[in-house]
Amino acid sequence: MRRRRSPVPLILMGIGIILFIGLITTLTGREEVKSPEQVIEEFYKYEQKGDFGNSWELFHSQMKKKFDKSSYIQTKNHVFLGHMGVETFKVKIGEIKKMKHFTFSKEGPKFQDVRSAEVNLVFDSQFGALTISQVCYAAQEKGEWKILWSYDF
Repeated sequence: MRRRRSPVPLILMGIGIILFIGLITTLTGREEVKSPEQVIEEFYKYEQKGDFGNSWELFHSQMKKKFDKSSYIQTKNHVFLGHMGVETFKVKIGEIKKMKHFTFSKEGPKFQDVRSAEVNLVFDSQFGALTISQVCYAAQEKGEWKILWSYDF
């Protein structure tokens, strides 16, 4: 006579596998919230690689109004890489500073709780060693830190 096995262990194992898969899916589906420092570093890593499309994606919507994506990519490639005769450049990001407010341009808007850092782009170009210094700002938009430059002049 054959002994019949209980289906309970098999059912429990199935439930365990389903819960495990659900947990893994939930954890990998969440996007990591990036700090302003991480966003600034990521932006300039893309710029160094000549991946101006991905760097443009990190712009705040105010910046995206100033540059449409295709013209930003073309201009950056043409001026910085084409005319200067370089394939990449070094980036030196200074200390991240917390600012109470930042005004984007004469017309506004004004941002609260902004981070800033002086960024030096060092080019070994056909014109010799050149350094371009720029202050980069990060402000939150829809819960994410985004890149801004100052046009308040």
